[in-house]
Amino acid sequence: MDQTENPAFNEYVLDELVWLADDLDLEPVLNARDWLLGSGEPAETIGRLYADLMSNDDRQKLGQFRTPPNVGTLMRTWAADGDDSVLDPGMGAGVLSSPLHPQWDLSTEPVHVHGIDRSRLSHLMGTTALTLYRQAHEPHAADFLDLSPDDLQRGVDAIICNPPYTSGDSLPAAYKDRINTQIEQSIESEISARSPLHAYFFYHARQFLSPADRAAFLTPLSILTARYGESLKRFLLETFSIKAFVQFDPAGERIFPDAHTTALITFLEATPENESGGNTRFIRVDESVDGYDLRVAVENGTPGNTDWGSIHCVPQAQLDPTKNWEALFTPTDIDTSNLTRLGEFVTVHRGMTTGAVDFFCLSQTEVDNLELDNQYLSRLIRQPRLVDGYDFRDEDWEALRERGEDVWLFDPDAIQAIPESIHVFSEQVAGDSSVLPDDSGMVGNLLAYLRDGVMEHGLPGTTALENRPYWYRPERQDPPRVLVQNGSRDGFTFRLNETDARNIHNFDGLYDVTVNETDLKALLAYLNSGVAERVVRNHTQTRQGGFEKLGPGTLKELPVIDVTDMDDKMTTDLADSFDALRETARRDGDCEPIINRIDAVLQQIL
Repeated sequence: MDQTENPAFNEYVLDELVWLADDLDLEPVLNARDWLLGSGEPAETIGRLYADLMSNDDRQKLGQFRTPPNVGTLMRTWAADGDDSVLDPGMGAGVLSSPLHPQWDLSTEPVHVHGIDRSRLSHLMGTTALTLYRQAHEPHAADFLDLSPDDLQRGVDAIICNPPYTSGDSLPAAYKDRINTQIEQSIESEISARSPLHAYFFYHARQFLSPADRAAFLTPLSILTARYGESLKRFLLETFSIKAFVQFDPAGERIFPDAHTTALITFLEATPENESGGNTRFIRVDESVDGYDLRVAVENGTPGNTDWGSIHCVPQAQLDPTKNWEALFTPTDIDTSNLTRLGEFVTVHRGMTTGAVDFFCLSQTEVDNLELDNQYLSRLIRQPRLVDGYDFRDEDWEALRERGEDVWLFDPDAIQAIPESIHVFSEQVAGDSSVLPDDSGMVGNLLAYLRDGVMEHGLPGTTALENRPYWYRPERQDPPRVLVQNGSRDGFTFRLNETDARNIHNFDGLYDVTVNETDLKALLAYLNSGVAERVVRNHTQTRQGGFEKLGPGTLKELPVIDVTDMDDKMTTDLADSFDALRETARRDGDCEPIINRIDAVLQQIL
């Protein structure tokens, strides 16, 4: 502290731990110090040390993911030059705001860096790295969302930011309500209450920038697809010229190896309110690319395919905040403007959440061993991997039962003798009180299984069980008419359910079908076509590893053909094609010619 005059180096709790350590314990610490002092990339070295010391689970809870140096360099060199003062909220180890090398004097490095982090440890890591880089900076151990431009000693010319990826549900309720209200008042606009922490960084950052100042953010791709993203996208359209979005191939090399999210870089230039414009580039990176080439693509890349990916330009004035912008990285040439919504013909619900799959989902062997009566059970389709083809029949359920799969859902009616509260029942079990007489017959087996759930399955600590009328029974849903998995790496299949089996959370179900059987099959022919595959792809949310998510809200809005307003012969042709498709799949035959035939019929409609 005396040498640097930097308050970040004041005595800290970690210093007290060092005084208690002996020489042997300190040896790896001193070795790491020597490695850091000799490093050409102090910020990267500190980040690696931190990642080694902190478990991945702990960093995920805090929403902390280390910025790769090449990504940090791209963001910094695009947003700032040598005359700029840079703001780095969520500074972490300082990768974003660090110069290229501590021994280089380059005119492209920022004149000054404001480093912000509410974590005292991150604050210390960042200022250590910037000090070793000889980068002039002003560190702040503060919550960025509580900081105002007046709190800084000098103005800001650029922002580079990798904010914490903490979901809205994971934030303390009082804190979430406070920042949501506070930032709504500052921007004079409504913000989705489902917004994650990183979304608020966009809103709050705008007040630090003047027109023509730039900002680059590294966040999950979900800001372009999730419901909370609508209010954020509207805000970006009104207050920034959105220069580019860069998406890194979710099925390729990960930007964040430990995160289950696809990375997105957002490049923004501040404008006077409602004076934004120009083109927005949607850049997809599928192969390794030099940082300079990617920066050129962000600035003025020509639309089309490149050696490393693709560039698609959209006039900002044409961007609709209510739409899924992820689709603009790989736009389809199918015109869906005259199609109707799937929700016009069905209702869509996600499968029930059991709260304890191992307890509520049972095989026939388990049912027999427990001597549970069928009146306490419902037939179950446990998970998508168990269902092949384009339909599910009684014979398929029987085959799964013979294979020993979980085909029963524990689903008893209300039982008067069982307390409605799991806490009361748990206390009775713990006190070994007699809830039912010993000779209670079939109910006795049920009671024994519930007791087993309390003692061996950890049911009392399960939140989902506390929020339903009967803790011992999942929320009831009718058997769905159509099943579709809600996540996949290989596309989505819409399967006709011809059984009374129910599903759980890994399926979405189509219910309350308002069209007749022929029309439904024609609709299923469309939904399983090559045409619909391209349409669906423009409505999914991509996760890291190429895993795509569909949800009930997305399915309801999915563009589909209007089977009630088609030529009868065309409807019958599509329905017959769906029957041919599912029978061919059952024989393990070649389905491609049938799908091609369906696509040919659909081309006449579209």
